[in-house]
Amino acid sequence: MSTPDLSKIDLWIEQATKEIILSEPGTDRSQFPLRDLLSSLADKSATLSGMEEFHRAATFSTTFIEELLFSGQNYTQEQLDVLNDLAGQLRLLRMDPSSKFVAPDLNGAGVEEKVSPPAQAAPKVVPVSDELDEYTSVNLESDGDILREFVNESREHLENIEQGILILEEQPDDTEMLGSIFRAFHTFKGASGFLRLMPVNRLSHELESLLDSARSGRLLLNPKIIDIILAGKDILKDFIDELQLQIDQHKPVEPIHVPGNDLAMRVRHILANPQSAQDQHSDEVVDGAEVSSEAAPPSPNGSGEVRKKSTSQMMKVDTRKFDSLVELVGELVIAQTQVSQHPDLVSLRSQQLSRNLLQLSQIALELQKIAMSLRMVAIKATFQKMNRLVRDLTASIQKQVELVISGEDTEMDRTIVEELGDPLMHMIRNSVDHGVEMPADRIAKGKPAKGTVRLSAYHQGGNMVIEIADDGAGLNKQRILSKAIERGIVAPDAELEDRQIFDLIFAPGFSTAEKITDISGRGVGMDVVKQNIAKLRGKIEIDSTPGEGTTFRIFLPLTLAIIDGLIARVGDQRYIFPTLSVCESFRPTADMISTVYGKGEVVKVRGKLRPMLRLHEYFDIVPRTTDPTQALIIVVESASQQRCILVDELIGKQEVVIKSLDERFKQNKALAGAAILGDGKVGLILDPRTLVQVSIPADVNRTETTQATFEAAASPAAFTM
Repeated sequence: MSTPDLSKIDLWIEQATKEIILSEPGTDRSQFPLRDLLSSLADKSATLSGMEEFHRAATFSTTFIEELLFSGQNYTQEQLDVLNDLAGQLRLLRMDPSSKFVAPDLNGAGVEEKVSPPAQAAPKVVPVSDELDEYTSVNLESDGDILREFVNESREHLENIEQGILILEEQPDDTEMLGSIFRAFHTFKGASGFLRLMPVNRLSHELESLLDSARSGRLLLNPKIIDIILAGKDILKDFIDELQLQIDQHKPVEPIHVPGNDLAMRVRHILANPQSAQDQHSDEVVDGAEVSSEAAPPSPNGSGEVRKKSTSQMMKVDTRKFDSLVELVGELVIAQTQVSQHPDLVSLRSQQLSRNLLQLSQIALELQKIAMSLRMVAIKATFQKMNRLVRDLTASIQKQVELVISGEDTEMDRTIVEELGDPLMHMIRNSVDHGVEMPADRIAKGKPAKGTVRLSAYHQGGNMVIEIADDGAGLNKQRILSKAIERGIVAPDAELEDRQIFDLIFAPGFSTAEKITDISGRGVGMDVVKQNIAKLRGKIEIDSTPGEGTTFRIFLPLTLAIIDGLIARVGDQRYIFPTLSVCESFRPTADMISTVYGKGEVVKVRGKLRPMLRLHEYFDIVPRTTDPTQALIIVVESASQQRCILVDELIGKQEVVIKSLDERFKQNKALAGAAILGDGKVGLILDPRTLVQVSIPADVNRTETTQATFEAAASPAAFTM
């Protein structure tokens, strides 16, 4: 026994005794902290030798107080007498571990038929009525802040539970992981009890009891029990999602349904019949579906450890404060640049002033980097959610697929991470369902029966790259092209490059599936992926080799607050092209430019005719030259479409802080935002998705972009934070 453990036990006994002494008949609020104290005493004493009787007393006390909690009763004098008796025995057993625990007389306490002294090896089960209220209500007016904290912490606990369970499925002997999951359910139970979310509290308690039986070796974690735990986690997550909607006022405040009674009864039946639970065939799952024994579950990536965050190193702050800080730091950097480049200062010949300005510039840029890092979060949580997706998907389609994750600690803008979950889900599902072959087909091709899908993230050239690669059959170009022609997506005589053929899978309504299932075949999903990635200012590339597999590469900016842009001049105005959408730039020769009937001006680029857009015509401004051979072409790409944009000249490449424009400018879809440049003037950020689609003159948007309008845009009133 270690001194710190005994010190904690002494402290908890003292606190529990005070809770009981301060309670009076009719009191109910004190049940929750008391229950947590007694439960902590039971958990801690279970790990210490020589405290078996103390552990029995603490377990009995915890069960007793939980029965009172579940009954919804206030304390009676008889119940307080029992609690006083139990507290006295705990103090005695702590001083004299050789003493024996004697269960108090429960006659008159209201739970005489439910609580009995636990046998040494008996499972820790709390009988609960089969007819329980499955609705729980919240009080946002009085508990709003606490509920928000509860939601945030619960999401983290539930994510750890899911990933931990998937690891335990492969490594059932990992006692550290089992203990970590048990503690997560225990914390969830305690918090929900404090907030009087009783159906949630009861379900989490049952799942905690299930894991406690596994910890003690009385229950083996087989696939059926794993499925039950995952089903319970899903119910708790649905509750948290519903609660979040009510907190954010996206839904009216009303009782939330928690359909956990049936699952709780199943848990109690496993606990009551542990041997029969071990003998159950693993293909009987909670919802009655059948899982083929051929479908081996995937091996979750990692060593089986759930990384724990030190609370002393973490601080929870409203994200709006971070966003405001980023905005202010951006303004500081702009102001610093304006000061350092001011003509009155530039004309001075002071070395000391130059050194001071340089130091100010370095500090401002470093401060900007730190501020931007506050928006950055690891993509780990989003990646690990895919483990569950692959596990459930392989079971339903009878395939064997292993998901291998790498680079999950890579950080990117939290907004991008939040928006990335849905596209990744569609792409992983596509790789498992369409990419990886059935086990028999793989074996016939000389491949292992189990396929592999690799999900990885890494930095490249100032951008984030996410790869989804499978070792399946690869994309069938001829079949894709035939389906696209059949559906009228492309003309029968179209001559397409391999990349253009691959990109057809992103067309709305496109699908090569022969039949519609609950997983795929409706032609929806991949087109949404393309749209969502484009909204994040990203793009997707596809590489595929027949018989070897397919790789999807998603290129994304690291943050949505700063853009790496190519600055071009047209007349007196400056425009910013996102560098991720720029393919190349060049000065055209006369023989490269021609006019095609119905298509307007085109430029021959690397053997292909690309439509040309004169930016000065689109924005109705006076250029420095109308002769393309005296100007420059910037080739931009979006959604596999390319367009040549004519500008006067290129100024350079620069990272700029993005500002949102007000309604006057949002009417023009070609404008994605604005940035204040070093000289204090405004540059408009262009949206490549619109540029590749507009036509001249039909789609000309004569948005006034004169210098006066730009100056108006430069005022704070023109920007939305």
